[in-house]
Amino acid sequence: MIPIAPRTLAELARAYGGSIRGADASVRRLAVTSAAEAGDLTVLLHRRYVAEARRAVERGAALLVDASIDVDLPGWFHPQAARAMAGVLDTADAPETPPVVGVDCRIGPGVHLLPRVRIGARVTIAPGAVIGAAGFGHVAGRSIPQLGGVVIEDDVEIGALSTIAAGTIAPTVIKRGAKLDAQVHVGHNCVVGEGTLIAAQTGLAGSVTIGRGVLVGGQVGVADHLVIGDGARIAAKSGVIGDVAPGETVAGYPAVARMKWLRGLASLYRRDRHDRHDPSRQMKRG
Repeated sequence: MIPIAPRTLAELARAYGGSIRGADASVRRLAVTSAAEAGDLTVLLHRRYVAEARRAVERGAALLVDASIDVDLPGWFHPQAARAMAGVLDTADAPETPPVVGVDCRIGPGVHLLPRVRIGARVTIAPGAVIGAAGFGHVAGRSIPQLGGVVIEDDVEIGALSTIAAGTIAPTVIKRGAKLDAQVHVGHNCVVGEGTLIAAQTGLAGSVTIGRGVLVGGQVGVADHLVIGDGARIAAKSGVIGDVAPGETVAGYPAVARMKWLRGLASLYRRDRHDRHDPSRQMKRG
């Protein structure tokens, strides 16, 4: 949660645009939807979080909703809610607290730990890693302040030249015992689960949630706002554009169940072999 100057939704709408649906409300903090309660303003930018936003309203939170989302909830509706959120974040009371490092950590040369970073015990960070730089959040020609910082829990390993971006409102989190290889990028607002292993040159876009004990091969790309379930496996060079169920193994681009991907490859190889031995098809190609 990030403190802001106490204001009503009506006052925010007058300052940044948009309109109010339902009763007005006073807010004094910005919070992520999953944790928002009375006195908090939380933001609904994606349809997949409507149920979570509804629960936040039941707890007494106020909503800033992107007007493109058709939802029967009270709140402050704005045609560019992300831009309105950026304006509110500009006024937030979020001091740049220095990084905190736990006991028995090993921090390599050239590592950059930026403000609002908290590191647990027995963490290893290899040379050249950057922890807590601003996440890649932009809207309508401006950047969105990234004030949530980063939390790295105990017994984590971060490989050389890896980057972990700061969260927007809540921290980006690397949970206990996770291991990241070299040149891994973790986008803003991501959560990497306990004991998860991520191989080199993998990139997680913003707001990805990875469960416990997941294995991610090298050079994998994961699109934003996806959920990778506990114990899932992602083959090297996969492009993940949808959620992955717990325990599922996926491969390919776009990533699908591994056996489906292998059957598809086998079908292509059989077709190619058939074409090369079919004179009529060779003539058509010529």
